[in-house]
Amino acid sequence: MLSINTYSNRFFIPLIALALVPILTKAVSADDLLKKKMAPLIGNWNGQSKAFGGFEGTKAEGEIEWNLSFRWVPGKHAVEHKWQVTYVDSKENFSSGSEVLYKDNKTGEYKIIGSGVDGNVPWSNQGLVKWIKGGMELTIQEQTTNGTKSAYVVRRVKEGRDQLILSVPQRVIDGENLGAVDTLIQLRRNPSAAKSNEKLAESFFEFLLSDPEKLKPLLHPKFQFTYMGKIKGTALPYGVPYNTEDFLTKWLSHIPTLVPDGIELKTLQIISSATGVAVIQKGDAQGKYGRYDNDYVWVFNFEDGKILSVAEYNSDYLVATRLYGQTPFTSPKN
Repeated sequence: MLSINTYSNRFFIPLIALALVPILTKAVSADDLLKKKMAPLIGNWNGQSKAFGGFEGTKAEGEIEWNLSFRWVPGKHAVEHKWQVTYVDSKENFSSGSEVLYKDNKTGEYKIIGSGVDGNVPWSNQGLVKWIKGGMELTIQEQTTNGTKSAYVVRRVKEGRDQLILSVPQRVIDGENLGAVDTLIQLRRNPSAAKSNEKLAESFFEFLLSDPEKLKPLLHPKFQFTYMGKIKGTALPYGVPYNTEDFLTKWLSHIPTLVPDGIELKTLQIISSATGVAVIQKGDAQGKYGRYDNDYVWVFNFEDGKILSVAEYNSDYLVATRLYGQTPFTSPKN
């Protein structure tokens, strides 16, 4: 229907995985329009609404609680959408599932493929995406494990920065036109995701120079660190990514050779969201070749509750002159 428990994992995720092999390897590439349209939805959303029936497995009984998320597939060539909707009173499953939204470069169309469970009835679906003002409209063809066929439309529209409205304006179930679902689902962005990311970023700096081994549980298996300065003749290559092992053993170990007396980083501001954090800091240190009080911006990205990447920005002029003793280039006078 609209987003996975163990039952749907067992029966339908292999179907999606097999179907997406040719899609994700041949027909999909990073797409600017997809990035633009989906970026405002990335994150976690929740809310409540009246339960509604019509789809096989659902019941129009009481209130239901919505928890859903949108996240980029690595490379940002597709978006994974997951949801878990439960009855407020019984805590039983109303609808749970997963879908992938992507651009099919063969046809130029934006599509979804998904699977899940309504109540205790598994289903799978596919559909087309139409971009509308503030969001998208999905035209979906679906079939349950019992053979019930559905054709319906779902709209997802942003109302302001932190509000998302879901609606189902059309439904045809097994040939019967049931019309619109008479409930608008109003969801709010989950602020706890931003706060959790902020705490991870703070923990990163707590252990960065004092006890780097404690960083390991915070870092994603695909973690990458990149210093964004462009300097030649450095102790290590700059401007290239370092994985967890190289970051801990190579990058951090070369810092004391440049600031022998250590460095103090004072946090001035943290800007956090459900997907990323920016930390603004002021440095206080004596460099190998002079006073080194640099200004820093660290950009964090997160995935699955861990730090996926960190990019460090500062004045590479100060790095070159105060840490490496390089003479800055000056244009010849006329």
